[in-house]
Amino acid sequence: MATLSHTAVAPGARLAGGHGVAHLAAGVARRGRPRELELRSLLDRALAVAADAEARLAEQNARIAFLEGLSRTDELTGLLNRRGFEDEIKRALARARRSGETGVLIACDVDGFKRINDTHGHAAGDDVLHRLARTIAASVREIDAVARLGGDEFAVLLTATDLRNGSKRARTLQHTLDALDHVWHGHILKAGVSLGVEPYGPNDDGADLMARSDMAMYCDKRRKVTAAFRSAAE
Repeated sequence: MATLSHTAVAPGARLAGGHGVAHLAAGVARRGRPRELELRSLLDRALAVAADAEARLAEQNARIAFLEGLSRTDELTGLLNRRGFEDEIKRALARARRSGETGVLIACDVDGFKRINDTHGHAAGDDVLHRLARTIAASVREIDAVARLGGDEFAVLLTATDLRNGSKRARTLQHTLDALDHVWHGHILKAGVSLGVEPYGPNDDGADLMARSDMAMYCDKRRKVTAAFRSAAE
């Protein structure tokens, strides 16, 4: 006698106990459905966890980038700080050693800044620094770098240029900054600048370059003070 497994069973046929084939298939499907739903639920939860982890990672990376930016940026002016500027000098000197590129470093110090702070307060001084920073940044190219090194000291790195062109641009910048009128609560504050211009090339060292530009800047400041004394004496 042939067994059920070897016999074709019509869809409407009835098995022992009176159950049809369709009824049996439906039971098997119902028994498989909870397992399928469970897998889908696990998959949904896994995807949600992955999405949350990705969002947290993006937030963390943004926070790290923000903190790294703070480590290179002056909080008051938005310019580079000393650390960020020294990194730019290192990169410029590396290019100089590779390709022979030359450039100019300008050290900048605000004249009479202490008098502004003492007379009108530090908020007035900060306003002057902020405006000077905006003016300097607007006067250079995208490939150049501008920094506030601290206090009333700024620095400008003019890349891919020579001493003649760099000195000309430095004089133009000095005239622009000297001509600024800083209005503070109805008072006009004058804040000129002294500049030190120093060229760099493939054989230069960053620390030595900054020291030379500082010396040149102080020479310019002494020259202006001496000229002012002579003018007053006359």
